[in-house]
Amino acid sequence: MGENQNMSDDRASASIEVGLLLNQVHALATQRLNTALRPMELTSRHVAVMFLIRDGVQTQRDLVVRLNTDKTGMVRMIDDLERLGHVSRTPSDRDRRVTILDLTSHGAQALRSAQHHTQAVADELFHAVGDDDLESLRSILTRTLSERPTE
Repeated sequence: MGENQNMSDDRASASIEVGLLLNQVHALATQRLNTALRPMELTSRHVAVMFLIRDGVQTQRDLVVRLNTDKTGMVRMIDDLERLGHVSRTPSDRDRRVTILDLTSHGAQALRSAQHHTQAVADELFHAVGDDDLESLRSILTRTLSERPTE
């Protein structure tokens, strides 16, 4: 086996290990954030939806695409947020089949509170990571997502 093959095998092994580590960090972060959000009757998925709505995503269809989730689950998610008074639904003026989603003032306040929990969990998880390393990791992950091949 040549040197190029060994380097290729090493890269493949490292890529798999990084993927597994990312999955473990994600699972740990999700578990800790969900625990912190439980008194608010929210989950990390609720908060992700609220962030996207705050940032301009207006329809359930767009949320499904952005979060790569199923329609039924998204309907339940929006139902939960509406029940809590965090999101309002308004029929679209242009298409009666479409509902426009908005974050309510109560929802914006809840999102600010959830951001504090999110920051606390992130600080706890990344306490041993220096600022430069954290910025490098952010840059690497951003490039990985933006440069992926089209499906």
